[in-house]
Order: sequence, then structure tokens, then C-alpha cells
Amino acid sequence: MIRAVKAELIKTLGYATFWVLISLHAILFLLVLTIANKATLNFNGVESNILLSKPYTWGTVAWLASWFNLILALLFIILCGNDFLFGTYRRGLLDGFSRNNLFKAKLSLLMLIAIYVVVLVTLIALFATPVLSSWENLLTGYGYILVLFIQMLGYFSIALLIIVLTRNIALTIIVYLLYFALIEPIIRLFLPDSAAQFLPVKIISNLTPMPDFLGIMAKQFSQTDSIDANTLNTIDAINNSTSLTQNIVVACLYIAIFIVLSYFTFKRKDF
Repeated sequence: MIRAVKAELIKTLGYATFWVLISLHAILFLLVLTIANKATLNFNGVESNILLSKPYTWGTVAWLASWFNLILALLFIILCGNDFLFGTYRRGLLDGFSRNNLFKAKLSLLMLIAIYVVVLVTLIALFATPVLSSWENLLTGYGYILVLFIQMLGYFSIALLIIVLTRNIALTIIVYLLYFALIEPIIRLFLPDSAAQFLPVKIISNLTPMPDFLGIMAKQFSQTDSIDANTLNTIDAINNSTSLTQNIVVACLYIAIFIVLSYFTFKRKDF
């Protein structure tokens, strides 16, 4: 198992595309977070940079980081697809690795990339956002980053299942993007809201929701009687449709299901 993981790391770290996409991910996130930290928009006296001040900072950081999950999901698809394309799995079997070891090595890579996201987001957030410069603030809001970690596993597990089924990089990318942007949204249109909110992409994306800027403004306006109580109640109803704990539990179940399906498909595939 350890030998298979080492071989996976050597192969990945020596791949130029890996470093290009990883660097692109880091640069884009740093750029967006820096802009968000410095930009100030005013809506009737409420400034948008309140989202990067306590107690909203970590939620905003996790949400911004989730924008770039797609880049890493595409990277993971390419890394997995190359093994099918270039016969790496077949060569691994000839070299004495079992299918279990090859699959576990790929899962280890999945976990390492997700851990990279956690470390990178934390370091960049601490660098670009002065309010996070104390250990107290770091420990208080780190739950948001752990949720981001689960979200990354969710995106990767979907990508893993599709690439194992298709064994084609281009087809997997097309199916992956279509499912996120078109297929599941269309399916949700034909389902009641109580069922639609539990579909995979909906659940996983809800792990890092957009900061409740509407609610923040409502609270600010309520102090000056600029918004009535009925509007506040409507906003609360929208923001509390599903709980974060519920989303985490369901997302973890989906991750487990996708990985198990990928494993049994991988075991049966002819390389």
C-alpha cells in the first residue's frame, strides 16, 4: 500500500499540468480574497466588507475558496484519466500492485489534494485578512474550513465515479460539468423542494453557502426601523431551509456511496 502511494506521488509530482493547475488555483484564490478584503461597497449605509470582519470572516473565506473547487476537480479527473489513457493501471498490475492498492493510492491522492486546500486556504486567509491574525480567531472559525474539506471530498468523489465509469478524460469533464450546471438543476425542477434539496450537488454546494449578506443588511436596517418584521421573518425562512449539520451528514453519506460504487466499478474494469 505504501509503495503504491509513493508511486502515485512520484507520478503526480512529476506531472507539469499538476503544478500549473495547483498554481492557478492558489493565485486565483489569493487574488479574489485580496480584492474582497480591500473592496468596499455601500448599500444604504451597510458596507460589504463587513463580510470579512468578525463573525463572518471564516464563512466568507470558505465560500470564496469553494469558487475554485472546479479547478481541482478537473485536475483530479485528468490525473485519474491519464492512468487509463496511458495504461498506468495495467502496468501497475504487472508490477505487482493489486487493484485494491491502486484504488487506495488514488484515494490517498484525493485526500492529499483536499488537505492541500485546507492548508492553502488557511495560510492565504491569515495572510490576506488581518482579522484572522490571532490564534483565537483561527480556532473559532476553523469549522468552516473543515466543512470546505468535506465539500472537496464530495466534488472529488463524484469525479472519481464518473472517470471510473467512462475511462475517458474529455467525456468525464463534459458529463461532470453538465451534471453540475444542467442535469441536476433540471431534475430539481421536477421534484418537490423537500426532495430537491437532498440531491448530491445541491447538498454538497450548500456546505459553503454564500454569506448571508441579505440577513446582515436586514439586521442593520432593523436597528433603524428601515425594514419591517415580516421581511425579517421571510429572510430567516429562506436562510434556514436546511441545517449545516444535516447537509454534512447527507454529504458524507453521498461521499461514501460514490467511493464504494467507484471501488466496485474499478474492481471489475478491464484495464
